[in-house]
Amino acid sequence: MLIVIRPALVQYGGFMTKTLVIVVAATTLLSLEVAGQNTAQEARTVIDAAAAAMGTTGLQSIQYSGTGSTNPTGQAYLSGGPWPRFTVTKYTMSVNYTVPAMRQELVRIDDERPPRGGGAGGYNPTTFQGGIRPIPGDIIQNQNTDGRTEVGALSIWLTPHGFLKGAVANAATAKTSTVRGKKVVSFRAFGKYTVTGTLNAQNLVERVETLLDIAFTGDTLFEGIYSDYRNLGGVKFPMHIVMREGGFPTLDVTVAEVRPNSPAALQAAVGNPPRGGGAGGGRGAAAPAAAAARTEPEPEKIADGVWFLTPGVEGSILVEFNDYVVILEAPGNEAYTMAALAEVKRMVPAKPIKYVVNTHHHADHAGGLRAYVAEGIPIITHESHKKYYEEQIFRNPRSLNPDRLASAPRAPMLETMKDTRVLTDGTMTLELHLMRDQPHSDGMLMAYIPKDKLLIQADAYAPRPGAPPLPAPSPYTVNLVDNVGRLKLDVARVVHIHGGINAYSDLLRAAGR
Repeated sequence: MLIVIRPALVQYGGFMTKTLVIVVAATTLLSLEVAGQNTAQEARTVIDAAAAAMGTTGLQSIQYSGTGSTNPTGQAYLSGGPWPRFTVTKYTMSVNYTVPAMRQELVRIDDERPPRGGGAGGYNPTTFQGGIRPIPGDIIQNQNTDGRTEVGALSIWLTPHGFLKGAVANAATAKTSTVRGKKVVSFRAFGKYTVTGTLNAQNLVERVETLLDIAFTGDTLFEGIYSDYRNLGGVKFPMHIVMREGGFPTLDVTVAEVRPNSPAALQAAVGNPPRGGGAGGGRGAAAPAAAAARTEPEPEKIADGVWFLTPGVEGSILVEFNDYVVILEAPGNEAYTMAALAEVKRMVPAKPIKYVVNTHHHADHAGGLRAYVAEGIPIITHESHKKYYEEQIFRNPRSLNPDRLASAPRAPMLETMKDTRVLTDGTMTLELHLMRDQPHSDGMLMAYIPKDKLLIQADAYAPRPGAPPLPAPSPYTVNLVDNVGRLKLDVARVVHIHGGINAYSDLLRAAGR
């Protein structure tokens, strides 16, 4: 599945708030327009009629393919705008209802001009792809989904035939109603998820939706929208599929070929499910805290008073002052943040954490911020992110998997900056600078430690060891170098929040200087 880990996740912008309001409003409308809630037996009658109309009952597997577009979640340029778009040149989904399991095979190309926002994913030393946009060539991404886990099952039930099979499996909780002249079927699963499907006049599933927990955004609306049905030997299938998350499209596919009861789809299978459940193949659902326990190596010293807390991978950076410490970046989720805080306490037990610095609003860099709010630690971020964080990330409902902030709400302490902010105690100086016109993210910050000539950056450059040069210098890296020159910073080394350290001369070469 696209990196998103969530990507986080990831970015919903102002639309997420509107989406949640719409959900509440829809609930109100249901109470006015529903022609009565029916019993489970009556719901089963509706479900069976839809299954007969769609040819679901005898369907053990299905495989479909096509082309379209995909949008990496949590990677928008603006903290209120759409996610970046990648063209999908090949898409194949195989669903095995007997296991159950799904396998998605996707080839995308980075053809947005100019490229803005994230979505490159991590650097792959085998293919020389990822790490930074624009990404040359085909990007191949395959994902297996285990339908025996909660989120895996819900992912399958979001598909049109999968919804009807889920409704049958959960028939005891099913209800049916009529809304604006259309039949609506809903069922309750795993004691906390409500899955709702809307049928058109031909008893075909035209929409399925449910709420899932996403570590960064909380209770998040997932939707599958299905249209242009065709009859394929008694099995009806939509030739246009749109998947949405938090109000934004994540996939838009025009189907070219459908193979009901495909032997190839019956091969879609996964290994044993993880003990105690988990997120399965679904996107970005919050994992139990124990599953994210730290197993990383010891913190790595970068310079005097500067440490990688999780060397070699995306993580936080510790900067030590005389009487306090500052954490750069809050990635991951609550479990990562709590582990990082415990590590800081072990390393410097006498010094409190005065600030956590957030470079930008993408889910993979801000997923742990809620835990800092719960701990009462102030956040320094760019002013362009303030509304998004205050009105959504720190306020979105968390009923499915309450975190510490949901269980004990408190107001965030946000200290926003515009162009530059300097933290100093006479011994350590940490400069925070806006990267003007950086295409990866509006309001993106970089950090600079003058005494060590050390620059700390997030996503404007990614090391590509062993890879041939990009066809042209990445505008992300060119912009980074331009900002260093604009600010007249004397840089010797560059630390990457996604892991690694380079000489500044490496960046100059990558920028074509």
